[in-house]
This record gives sequence, structure tokens and C-alpha cells, in this order.
Amino acid sequence: MARLIEFSRRSTVQLQKILEFYDERNGNDTYSRRLLKCLLADLRQKAMTPTASSPSTRSDVRFFYLMGFTIIFRYNTRKITVLSIRSSERKPLKLYQKQ
Repeated sequence: MARLIEFSRRSTVQLQKILEFYDERNGNDTYSRRLLKCLLADLRQKAMTPTASSPSTRSDVRFFYLMGFTIIFRYNTRKITVLSIRSSERKPLKLYQKQ
């Protein structure tokens, strides 16, 4: 049985900023929609088998990489909660600064 997928407030804000950044930078939402589609597809897979992702120092928290981002989530028998979505770039703060 698949677990319910939910986003924390922090991860929701992070995802919105990421999607808005790419929309503005690229002038359209094609990349953002593809990123969101891939994120949701990967989360559905993790909902089925969360232990297939990389472990963290906590037993109930895991992470995986997707298109240059690290997605950190907590899971239990009922749900997966996305805790954070972080850039895996070398200088992640430069990603969201206007140029």
C-alpha cells in the first residue's frame, strides 16, 4: 500500500521559489513543469519503497537527488513528508539571486 505524500511548509515555500526562479529565468514554465512532474513521480516511487533511497543519520529520514536538487523526507507507515528541497549546486545561494 502506498503512503500519503505531503509537503511541509518549508518545502512548499522552497519548491515555489525554485519553480518561480526557473519560470522567470527561462521565460516559460516548461522546465518547471517537468521538474515538478519528475519530483511527484519520484515521490510516488518512494512512497512505495522509502528504504530504496539514501539513509540519513535518523532512521526515519531519507533523501534522494533529482535534477540538481536534494529532496529530504521523513516517512512512517502512513505517509511521507517532504521536509526540504535544497540545491545540490556548489554555490546554491547564487541560484536564487537576481543577476
